[in-house]
Amino acid sequence: MLNLLMRIKRSKERLKGDLEFANNWEYFAQDPENRLERLTTTGPFAGTLEAFTTGVKLRTRYSHLLGGSGAKKVRFWASDSNRVIDTARYFSTGFFGLDWQRAAELVVIPETADLGADTLTPTDTCTAYLNNFTFGHDYGARMLGKFRSTYLGSVGDRLERQNPQIRFNDSEIYSMQEICGFETTARGTSKWCDVFTHADWLNFEYARDVIHYYRSGLVYPLFLEELSHLTRKSVGTRHGMVVVKRNDQSYCSGSKSRATLFQLVSLFPSTSQISGHEESDVGISVHDSDIVSMVGALNVFLENEDLPIDRVVTTRKWRTSQITPMGGRIILERLTCSKASDDPEELYVRVNVNDGIVKIPHCGTGPGSSCPLKQFVALVSQRGEETGDFRKKCGLSKDSPDRISFLHQ
Repeated sequence: MLNLLMRIKRSKERLKGDLEFANNWEYFAQDPENRLERLTTTGPFAGTLEAFTTGVKLRTRYSHLLGGSGAKKVRFWASDSNRVIDTARYFSTGFFGLDWQRAAELVVIPETADLGADTLTPTDTCTAYLNNFTFGHDYGARMLGKFRSTYLGSVGDRLERQNPQIRFNDSEIYSMQEICGFETTARGTSKWCDVFTHADWLNFEYARDVIHYYRSGLVYPLFLEELSHLTRKSVGTRHGMVVVKRNDQSYCSGSKSRATLFQLVSLFPSTSQISGHEESDVGISVHDSDIVSMVGALNVFLENEDLPIDRVVTTRKWRTSQITPMGGRIILERLTCSKASDDPEELYVRVNVNDGIVKIPHCGTGPGSSCPLKQFVALVSQRGEETGDFRKKCGLSKDSPDRISFLHQ
């Protein structure tokens, strides 16, 4: 993005047509090299505002899960990234109040490679994933490059006809589309958006689906371990299952006396998570790529076939604009209810993605498309067997941590 802007300035050419505005355009943040990885603080879609508002919204929905005035501090977690930590703090201000540090404790988990499965960011610790240049981390970018070549060439031709003195490549044109989103977040609007047609934006949406699908989604999710651990006490392959297994443990250990026990994973370019457990709640703040892996671990939004890269599939379920929008989140709710007034109470798990209930495949027989807890635990166990041991699959040593140890009150 910054390379594109520098090239335009160095060319000293007056742009015409759709890009004429860029002659006098100023970057939307001071010190852009250091602000790109920060939470946005201005505009109607500011990350700070979104995080705070989400906290207020979820307190309104789940305040009955909080303990009384004498309850112990609630521990919640964030991965060690500035924007992730800031998101967690703004979220807690909305959820717990201005004096949130009296009610809660933020624990920052490093994003270092030596943590094995004992991490919130397993994509940073899975050596095989990082080093596999064919089907690892770079797979998504490679598939993105192939798809965007199907539509950006014609955009480049149009811009070149207006400005024959300069030719933009696919990466530069794609950066223009990204600037539209970033500037809109910070300023509320962006003239870069008007450079592209409606069809161009539909292609861009699909391009974002492609990169996440092949980088860390249904093709290579890594959060199963967390989910399993949280279910046995409260739930993609591999990366996703690290989280899934941890949730699995948490869901099983609570009593039936509480109306709802929930686990929330809320992601921005940062994020926040919460979970009620008896008299306490749990929150996690991570990256949007981690929520993609969690979705993969849960096997929701499954496609009948892998996303093609030569055309747009308009009927696809996998849409990252719906899964990981700004302030995206997954909430796993543990429900205690009966199907009929005379029936005994049973435990269920329900998946809430950005305020929409999503049915877990082959497990939606409970109230409100929920999954019976016992069946949920069985599915998590089955997914664990399918994806295999995190250490072995990731090429880690036998003495590397094989599970999360810190997600508890």
